[in-house]
Parts: sequence; structure tokens; C-alpha cells
Amino acid sequence: MSDIQLKVVTSVAPYVTTANALQAIQLAHEDGFAGIELSEDHVHSLVRLKPNSLNLMREYSADRHMINSIHKTLHRPSIDSNNKSERELAVRYSLQTLDYMEKIGIRRMVLHSFSDLPTFFTLKQERANATGYLIGCNLVKIYGLLAPVLKVYRERNKEKVERSFMDSLSEIAKYAADKRVDGKPIEIVFEEHYSDAIDYDSIPYGRGDFSNVIRGVDTAHQLIRTGQNSDLSGTAGPIHFHAVDTNGTIDDHRTLGKGRVDFRQCLSSLLERQLTNTIVIEDGTRKSALASKEVLLSMIKRASIVAP
Repeated sequence: MSDIQLKVVTSVAPYVTTANALQAIQLAHEDGFAGIELSEDHVHSLVRLKPNSLNLMREYSADRHMINSIHKTLHRPSIDSNNKSERELAVRYSLQTLDYMEKIGIRRMVLHSFSDLPTFFTLKQERANATGYLIGCNLVKIYGLLAPVLKVYRERNKEKVERSFMDSLSEIAKYAADKRVDGKPIEIVFEEHYSDAIDYDSIPYGRGDFSNVIRGVDTAHQLIRTGQNSDLSGTAGPIHFHAVDTNGTIDDHRTLGKGRVDFRQCLSSLLERQLTNTIVIEDGTRKSALASKEVLLSMIKRASIVAP
């Protein structure tokens, strides 16, 4: 049996309309999660209004040994933009986030190779407006239907788009490598996405200029992108892992067990190969997140019994 103990972390989504970033950390702890994956925009919105919140987030999380991360914005400007000014603006935003992460004590930034959602929906207050957030969530679902078209565009412009992204990733990773949290550099997680055209296996994770870059696996994105469940049997760690269920067509963030994702094989591989010690769930509501946590803990228990 594996000695690794998998801990369940939640995304900020269940709390974003009722809590600021600090309050979300507190609620996640009260709900029994080992940590929270915060939203980049959510953190920036709080810090603009209450700069001392960085210290408060650090103190609360450290006292409770929480394992937190930050997910980069899904809104433009995008780090893969062919427009130099837009790309530089996106990178500067990322670097400011890394400054915040060092002060809060957060060791991982999760990012995709692009940000497609309109700037109009970017969070501007401490908490997301409930109506606006609902519209945004539905927009993401509609986006899922447009993803094949966007993927074709990225494939046709692969050389330019990939060059812009790799330049940005290099800058972000280099800056993060000079930051220290608990004496270690901040890690950059490059997470797969179903409308991406990049070959994830071509990224030199953990080597050279990307020594602090690790692979991000999302079970829903994998199923939508390839039609197959995540197979981690040949994966070398470490990885950052999102356990997300889906109907297989759009990224609808269902309660675990209510969609088409089969988690059994990937959980066994996580334990057997000791690829990570945390699993992030991304449910849209608090009720769903709590239900998914219980389902996931049960699946982890079963997988632990059969793991070598």
C-alpha cells in the first residue's frame, strides 16, 4: 500500500459570490478542505482595497497548515497574444500575482496557455456579483461549444501562438524561480485545456529554464479533449491534479460521480506513482463541493486498498 496521503483542496468557485479571498480561505477550512485554489482576479480585487489582507491570508493559512494555490485569470489580456503590448500586460499581471503569492505563502500558480474570456467579465470587487457570476458560468458553458473552432484557429496559427506562450511561460517561470515560499521557489503549473493545440509532452517540465514548471492534469479537460479518461500510468511526477466531472462535451463541473469521468485508474496511479499529495475539485456550489469531497474521499480510500 502507498504511504502517500492524498488531501482534498477546493477551488474558490463555491465561495466567490459570498466571500472575498481571505473569507474564502476561512470558509474552505471550515468546510473541511485541506486548502483552496484561489482566483487570481479575486485576490487582486481584495488586495487593491485592503493591502494588509496579504498578511492576514498568510497568517490564517499558515496557522492551519493549508495547502493553497492560485489559478491564473481566464480573462484577457492573454499570455499567448501575438500583440506585443497585450502579451506584456498579461505577463506583468502574472508577475504581480507572484509577488502576492510570496507574501501570502502560496507555492503554486496554475495557468493555461491562453485566456479567452472577455475583459468585461473580470472580477472588479471583493466578491463576484451573483448575477454576473451566473452569466459568466453560462458563458463558459457556451464557450465549450465554441472550443473546437478556437482549437482549429490555434492549430492554424500554432507557430505564432505557441512562440508567444512559450516566451511568456519562460518569463513567468524565471520570475517565480526567484521567489521563495518556505525556502523553495514558486512552481508554475501548466494545465491542459480542451481547446488547446499545444503538445503537452513537448514541454520540458522540471528541466533547465523550466525547472519549476510542472504538468497540470484536469480529468474533465482530458475527457473533452481526447474522448479518453486520464491515464497517468506512464506519467512522471510531480503533477498538479484537478478531479473534475463532466458530461464529456462541455466543462460543466458536475458533482463527482454524476458525469462520465472514470476516476479509478488515475487515482490508483496517483497513489502508486506518488505523483501528488493534493487533489483539487472544481465544483460550482458549496453543496456540490461538499458532496464531491465525500465521494472523492471514498474513492481515495478504495484506491488506497488496492494500491501497492
